[in-house]
Amino acid sequence: MRRMTFLLPLAAAAGLVAAGCGTAQPAAGPIRLTDDVGAHLTLQAPVTRIVSLGPSNTQILLALGLRKDIVGIDDESIQYDPAPYGREAKGLTVVGDSYSGIDVEKIAALRPQLVLAMQGVKNIQEIEALHLKVATLDPTDMAGIYRDIGFVGAATGHAAKAAAVVASLRSRLAAVRTAVQGLSRPSVFIELDPTQYYTAGPGSFLDTLIGFAGGRNIADAVTREAYPALSSETIIAQDPAVIVLLDAPYASPQGVAKRPGWSDIAAVAHGRVEANIDPSLLSQPAPAVVQGVEELARDLHPGHRIP
Repeated sequence: MRRMTFLLPLAAAAGLVAAGCGTAQPAAGPIRLTDDVGAHLTLQAPVTRIVSLGPSNTQILLALGLRKDIVGIDDESIQYDPAPYGREAKGLTVVGDSYSGIDVEKIAALRPQLVLAMQGVKNIQEIEALHLKVATLDPTDMAGIYRDIGFVGAATGHAAKAAAVVASLRSRLAAVRTAVQGLSRPSVFIELDPTQYYTAGPGSFLDTLIGFAGGRNIADAVTREAYPALSSETIIAQDPAVIVLLDAPYASPQGVAKRPGWSDIAAVAHGRVEANIDPSLLSQPAPAVVQGVEELARDLHPGHRIP
């Protein structure tokens, strides 16, 4: 993936360096944005009071150094954001569970200038009825993650910081792809559920990440579904060289070895059942996903130097 390059006029350099360090740039006029569901948003000035509904949104805000501007978050941000974001989110005001129902009155009392939502917030219409500024971010690929970081940077007056974060993520991901180029691509089964063996299939974001890490997803050969449940017999027949458990602690390498017929799978026989990756690193479309790709590449290519 190409690295983003920025050519800045010399006269603007001092102001953009300050913005990159956490100081918002003054807006020259209204900030006009379009979110991931096509809704148009006009802000008269950079926002400094934000409610974040969704772990990926909270991650972006924290990656931009904007914890002080977060006045509320949902339960999911506490539960599913990986380190260091999960630790940093602790202590922020929690406004409820996005999937079962947000406390709308609590959000109103926080007087947010912007509510960053994700797809699936149960009572988003009630929040919109408060006439608050609401933007829905729903990235489905790396380009979407980069776009949403830029969206938040523009909304908060930290465009230069957002550009620097995106450039860093692009560079790290490019380094991984360069490191695995030319290496053999081991077959891999990504386990998302220990009972029905749900996995990532063709067209899913996680399937793309497997490719970035230099792996070959066994699901691509047996299904057209994005998130299929594979039978035990199918997995055994595909004989993956590596099994990555993203359902820990509900599954373990020891438990996998005890499943009927699984002891003959190459990954089990050669001790290549991995349970060391925090599932949130690969399940949230947010900045930490690049760390997930780095860790996945190391699991798929032991003995090779992966940045």
